[in-house]
Amino acid sequence: MDAGLMSQLTLTNVSVKLGQETVVQDVSADLTSSKLYVLVGPNGAGKTTLLKAMASLLPLKDGLIRFNGEELAGQTPARRAESIAYLPQDRSIAWDLACVDVAALGAQHLTPDLARQKSFAELQALGLQEVSDRGVFGLSGGQRARVLLARVLVSPAEVFLLDEPLIALDPAWQRQVLIRLKQRAEAGQTVILSLHDLHLAAQFADQVLLMHKGKLVKMDTPENIFVPELLSEVFNLKGELVSGDGQRTLRLESLPLL
Repeated sequence: MDAGLMSQLTLTNVSVKLGQETVVQDVSADLTSSKLYVLVGPNGAGKTTLLKAMASLLPLKDGLIRFNGEELAGQTPARRAESIAYLPQDRSIAWDLACVDVAALGAQHLTPDLARQKSFAELQALGLQEVSDRGVFGLSGGQRARVLLARVLVSPAEVFLLDEPLIALDPAWQRQVLIRLKQRAEAGQTVILSLHDLHLAAQFADQVLLMHKGKLVKMDTPENIFVPELLSEVFNLKGELVSGDGQRTLRLESLPLL
């Protein structure tokens, strides 16, 4: 992306149907570059389905998704890959390739040598330089998850769609990965991810998309999302967000289950 230019992913009245059920209903949002967006919501809220729809992996029942004014559904796969990179929850890998070669699959726009160089640099940023030549089948679950994240981050895409990217990561690496994603957002990419950990969402998100029962309840800053009324209504939690010294801390406690 050219310096100084902003990209925009626009969702207009998006609905998605799986089988006979509409699982995403009438979602509209403008998602701009240089921000980290976090989707939160209970299980079954529609987060994964919405991300798949944004990645053009599911057809829309209604609505439009555009990137910089161009409808994604009308783009060729090659053109779409220049706009969108997607990390699914499924972390399976079919072949026991070296880590650097798995990561380089995301950089097919480069020559093989440049792809390996860029992939090694991203693996290094994710703490995997010492295993870069090791086969992925010999890695821990957390290491493998970071390799697959590196494959997304070396792509030429301007928008990263990441479905639960912290799965299998220990607490320290969860934070390090979010720091890395924040860096990519600050460098000009649009980073959109789903999280179950509300504490991390509160700390790292620029904007939070709160989903419930297939609908976008609200998109706003963490300070305006993690308020007592919405925490109770959507998550059945009592809590408050405390800000100070540049930090945000979410204090939560469970309410009685209905």
